[in-house]
Amino acid sequence: MSDTIRALAAGFPAIEASAWQGLAEKALRGAQFDTLNRETIDGIKRGPVFFDRPEGTHAVDTAPRDLDLPWGMRQTLVEADPERANTAALDDLMGGVSELELRLDSTGAFGLKANELELLDAALKGVDLSIAPIHLDSLNGQGHHAHLLLALFAKRRLDGETLGGGLGLHPIERAARQGIALDDQCFPKAVDLVQLTREAFPQLKVFRLEAALAFEAGGSETQELALMAASAATYMRLMMEAGLDANSAAGLIEARLSADADIHLTIAKLRAARRIFARIVESFGATGDATRLSLQASTSARMLSAKDPWTNLIRNACAGFAAAAGGADAITVRPLTEAIGRPTGFARRVARNLHILLAEESHLGAVTDPAAGSYLHESLSDGLAREAWALFQTIEAKGGLVEAFAKGWLQEDIREVRDKRLALIEDGQTPILGVTQYVDPDPRAVETLDRWPEPDAPEGALTAMRLAADFEEAAQ
Repeated sequence: MSDTIRALAAGFPAIEASAWQGLAEKALRGAQFDTLNRETIDGIKRGPVFFDRPEGTHAVDTAPRDLDLPWGMRQTLVEADPERANTAALDDLMGGVSELELRLDSTGAFGLKANELELLDAALKGVDLSIAPIHLDSLNGQGHHAHLLLALFAKRRLDGETLGGGLGLHPIERAARQGIALDDQCFPKAVDLVQLTREAFPQLKVFRLEAALAFEAGGSETQELALMAASAATYMRLMMEAGLDANSAAGLIEARLSADADIHLTIAKLRAARRIFARIVESFGATGDATRLSLQASTSARMLSAKDPWTNLIRNACAGFAAAAGGADAITVRPLTEAIGRPTGFARRVARNLHILLAEESHLGAVTDPAAGSYLHESLSDGLAREAWALFQTIEAKGGLVEAFAKGWLQEDIREVRDKRLALIEDGQTPILGVTQYVDPDPRAVETLDRWPEPDAPEGALTAMRLAADFEEAAQ
């Protein structure tokens, strides 16, 4: 077998844009060529075709993947009761999941109620924390829950030098999600956790750039990336003012972005995120591996249907594929019933099996960066990065992320995009599979453990709850 890669295009003349356009116009049979043009909701061009790519954009720092575990297969525990959460955790780990995320809620309404060390210990009974990293997603009481996890590590006498996982601190985004002012003690408490974690658990991530919050609240890809950038700059400043060097500070950060059924746009977004993060931390003095973003992608909640939840299997498959092809380090697949209520064992099993299908049957982990060199993805990534950088500069010029949220203008910008999306759905320009397109005349019911309660968020909160239902109601 020859090692030579054959140039499949050899011998064929290069096709110019004008030649392609002429053929396209013939195929349109009188329709305007402009009808082929497509843009993102931010107005960024995405085709119909690209004949070049921006210079240098294909150089994305993506680490080679482990063929056995190409990405962290991270699933979220949302059961209110610690015993039920423990059952779900053990089932997930036995079924192939490699990481666990605890969605913690002090009320138990939207997640695990584990406000005491004994309850957290019970939820993770039988889980080997030395090989199954634990990540926190605390809806309230982030500092308290972070201390509980560190206390649990100490109680079990684990080797802190090798423990992975993350505390998931995102005080600014949490305040925006709840529509409240940022507590003056949030940053000092976060710094204390940084110091404690660095000394005892150096491999743990401390801050999560909760950029997905903007997307799930109805925002655009540009707004999501700009929120990530502004969060990165804010937390880098905080840690460096506390005495950390740039490399150490950058290493304590993880970012979460949403992946949705728009495969190409998601791939481009994840690639743009790496470029943006690298540029920010380099400006603080970070070098080498420290400039590489630790990136989690979670399949989007806002895209999921409550009226026909079985179609969510298709949406999650598309989003999971995009997250893997986009180079996410960890992927979370939401259960198909996420828009309705807490998942059954069946819904959890289907979610984790999607990881196995993508990694072992589709072999997505066998290619480090499948989008590299693609004119579409390179051009779209460049457009997203530039637009997001411009918005990030605006945020910085207006006083930074804390001020942007405190004054409410960033929430208003996101709300405007959300309303634009709703208008497109109402006008029929954005179809929803199973709701306005290919409607199942006799949809089968899907079982959940219990339904989510109605969210009670104050005016001005940047909340994602009920957005999927709003989209479906607009489509009726």
